[in-house]
Amino acid sequence: MAEIRIAAIPLVEDVSVDTLLAGVVAALMAQGHRLAGFRQTRTDACGMAVEDLSGGGLFGISQRLGPGSTGCSLDPQGLAEAAGAALLALEAGPDLVVLPRYGKAEAEGHGFRAVIEKACERQIPVLAAVRRDCTASWEDFTGGCADWLAPEPEAVLDWCRRAMPVRA
Repeated sequence: MAEIRIAAIPLVEDVSVDTLLAGVVAALMAQGHRLAGFRQTRTDACGMAVEDLSGGGLFGISQRLGPGSTGCSLDPQGLAEAAGAALLALEAGPDLVVLPRYGKAEAEGHGFRAVIEKACERQIPVLAAVRRDCTASWEDFTGGCADWLAPEPEAVLDWCRRAMPVRA
């Protein structure tokens, strides 16, 4: 039985995980690694969005709730569309799947959860940032098998390089 390679970066207040992941993604792609998953960004047009690492598309994942709203602005339909694109990208056999968040949607069984499951089934390493309030759900979902990484570029890159298949 092959080892499941999955790692989490805890979201901490003094580190921009989106900037951290963007740097890691850029470094790995510059070395010729094939990545699937997303980089989270903000746009004027759709607020919060994720950029597809394998296809370059942009998926809006937030919705405008109107003035005075205090609810979650995450757009479940946009997130589901992004997850569908990521599932298709797994067919190409990427070296690594990068996901910008394991959050409330994933804790409830939605969002990128199916992407993580399918990647693990295909033995593709997974790297995800995990919200602090979702740590217990993450631990339960991964069965405690995930590595926890310091939110530092070298720690994350070192794990990625060890987890990814060696290319001839």
